[in-house]
Amino acid sequence: MAEKPRFIDARLVKIDSLTSTVKHFVLEYPQGTDTRFAAGQFLMVHLEKDGKPHKKPYSIASSPSLTQDKNHIELCIKLVEGGFVSSFFFGLKEGDVIHTSLPYGVFTVREPWEEDLVFVGTGTGVAPLRGMIQNLYEKNCAKNLWLIFGNRYETDILYEKEWKALAEKRPNFHFIPTVSRGKNWTGETAYVQEVVKKTFGGRTQGLDFYGCGLVPMCQQLKAALFEMNIPKEKIHFEQFT
Repeated sequence: MAEKPRFIDARLVKIDSLTSTVKHFVLEYPQGTDTRFAAGQFLMVHLEKDGKPHKKPYSIASSPSLTQDKNHIELCIKLVEGGFVSSFFFGLKEGDVIHTSLPYGVFTVREPWEEDLVFVGTGTGVAPLRGMIQNLYEKNCAKNLWLIFGNRYETDILYEKEWKALAEKRPNFHFIPTVSRGKNWTGETAYVQEVVKKTFGGRTQGLDFYGCGLVPMCQQLKAALFEMNIPKEKIHFEQFT
């Protein structure tokens, strides 16, 4: 039975611009409130639109440990043209209060970890993957972890320094960014599903896949994994619309 969501107001304590259209938001919850969630889950933001209740889901971009240590939850939000809630967020300032409820979703890492884990994301679809990967290392996961991260331009690679630092620190973490419209880019340029086929082609066992991004990408990735004969139970998705 799914856990009943809890409605808790949060204060915005930090805003960082990651790109011209993406910002990183840090929410702080009151001491003593129950903000438990599993890595990969999402929260709901509650607003009013035209005098009626309006809500929008956002994947949590941090590990549950950040909530336990500091009562903080992080979000990674792209400004969408005409988007009511993303425009609301981009108009906020530090100190503002946001009405939220949590947790929601079943996009979580399966335990125990019997296989190596492959995370595949595009754009802000990397948000829940970030929380999952952070949490796995906090739990001392010794499996090989890959992050295949697709973007249009090299300036769009969210948390790039963080991923590179993690790859240097953890020999079992493999970061493969791919950029489809790069200007001075010398790395991978294919779409993520093609990079997956190139990296894991011929390997049908010992891999657990977690994909997150817009619906077309997720559908194309799923088709590629089926083509590679990856078992259905080893394919997990969170699709953004």
